[in-house]
Amino acid sequence: MTGEPRHAETIRAWEAFWSLEDLGRPLWLVPTSPVLTAALTGLVPIPQLLQDRDVQLQAQLGVLAWRESVELGDDFIPHLQPHGGVTVFASAFGCPVEFFEHTLPWAHPVIREADPPERVYELVPPAVDAGQLGEMLAFTDYFTAETGGRYPVAITDLQGPLDTAYLVWDSSAFMMAMHTNPGEVHHLMRLVTDLIIRYVKEQRARSPEFLPCHFPPLWLPDGGGISVSDDGLAVIGPALYREFCLPYMNELSEEFGGLMVHSCGNFVHQFENLEQMHGLRGINFGATETPFEAVWERFGGRTALIPHLGLNKTIHFPDNRAYLEHVLGTRTHDRGLCVVVAPWEGEVKATDPAWATRFAAEVRETLHRYDAKPG
Repeated sequence: MTGEPRHAETIRAWEAFWSLEDLGRPLWLVPTSPVLTAALTGLVPIPQLLQDRDVQLQAQLGVLAWRESVELGDDFIPHLQPHGGVTVFASAFGCPVEFFEHTLPWAHPVIREADPPERVYELVPPAVDAGQLGEMLAFTDYFTAETGGRYPVAITDLQGPLDTAYLVWDSSAFMMAMHTNPGEVHHLMRLVTDLIIRYVKEQRARSPEFLPCHFPPLWLPDGGGISVSDDGLAVIGPALYREFCLPYMNELSEEFGGLMVHSCGNFVHQFENLEQMHGLRGINFGATETPFEAVWERFGGRTALIPHLGLNKTIHFPDNRAYLEHVLGTRTHDRGLCVVVAPWEGEVKATDPAWATRFAAEVRETLHRYDAKPG
């Protein structure tokens, strides 16, 4: 699919984006990740969507067909993604996974708050196909076989070492153990990091064209890094992050050629640690949580920046236009900038092609008004 002529120009734009070349415009994306879009729009019940490979494939193909029909005109590259929620790596350690009709699944910790920290030594290094990971590998095989390898296959939702560790070990007890039992914390971080490396290599081996980015649905060349969700970045202090997390993130970067980090929440206090990440290719963040102007001042032009509207609204924008105008008015060049533009709360009408077309046209109009040389 990515070899088709109609996508060649967009892929060249992404290659320039990751090289921090100035394209004369920011890239932009309506983040219609095929599985999450199907879940959020209620096309299929979430438990069935995440557990039935055929249901998930047909839902994703339906979202891709819908996208083609409305011609949003953004920089999205069609792809498929095996998706089981944020629980897939934790499930490999034996965490029970609970599915819900209204939201994505939860993982229940196998090391509970009352358990002694030494319980971590009883964990067996999981097989690469343990728990939901086996399903994600089977989904990868199935998607490739059923479509004849037409679409790139994106990595499943990759919660990084920290995010996975505090699902395996009760989060409060895990963070307390950073102060009282550092050896046990490092032991779990080691197990999780090793599993992530083995899994990514296995899924890549099964994918004729591998897309090492799970969210947002960017195009990232295989070998050019890997995307990692690191939401814990926002909730622990910089000294703890530097001791317990940064070494393992750097391992992932060295293994896969760089990191594109996604984090929810406000992580301004972690800027120094982000600067210490090896091969930091990009940062995806909520501009409603981490101030865009602060990120731009520190990292603009040094690494790719991918802002979006976050789940929390501590920084308020009345609508998409205000958010776009803030980002576009703050940036001083277009090198390495991709603006993710999702429908605001109350505006989710993604199944209405006429509405989607109008929404995309409004975004393009706002981008066009800021086409002049910034600054």
